Amino acid sequence: MGWFSKQLPDSQKEGALVLVRHLQEMLAYQQLAMEIYNDACAAVVGDPPHGAEVWARPTAAFSSPALVSEYVIPALEKKIEIFKLMETKHKLASALAPTKLQLPYQEMTSAIRVMLDRAHLQYDGFTEWIQNPQTAIDVRRLDKPELSAIDRAVMALNDLVRKAGLTHDEWMDLNQEVFNSVRTSRGLVPLDRDVFRSRFFRGTSGEHVRFFGD
Repeated sequence: MGWFSKQLPDSQKEGALVLVRHLQEMLAYQQLAMEIYNDACAAVVGDPPHGAEVWARPTAAFSSPALVSEYVIPALEKKIEIFKLMETKHKLASALAPTKLQLPYQEMTSAIRVMLDRAHLQYDGFTEWIQNPQTAIDVRRLDKPELSAIDRAVMALNDLVRKAGLTHDEWMDLNQEVFNSVRTSRGLVPLDRDVFRSRFFRGTSGEHVRFFGD
């Protein structure tokens, strides 16, 4: 997998690992927001098809303003709250990214910005539709820009992981620690190693899994 290619000098590795942890924490929060929103959509229209959450955006055809108001709007409020928290945490972490490590930090900055813009677009659009169901709304115009921004952020992070010299097991342990820190912040019990890895690999294969629900 090339985990040891193009490694950073030893003097930069410790700082790189701290940045890796922060960026992975941002992705854990993004996962949390996705789970909250997708579960709300599922409450309105049913579960997404196998693999939809990983490989494509599930398309939800809403027909009930009452159900959207009951489930989707509160989920979007939580989603916006999470992205604002991410934005604050990310700004506070700017010192973790010296000049040579700016790219992964800046790619995550761009991703968080478009995540928040898309969440506001969805909230405003659905709120308008609830008030007047005859209104034509477009809440999907930022779907592709958000996916592209997240893809770039993940690619930059993965490159940093390789340069930092993390083995696959070390990276998975870091992932588990970060996800558990977010779980703990939400009042959830940490996942043990086997449970976390099982959910992680099932999720990346397209299965419907939840890291923040039991």
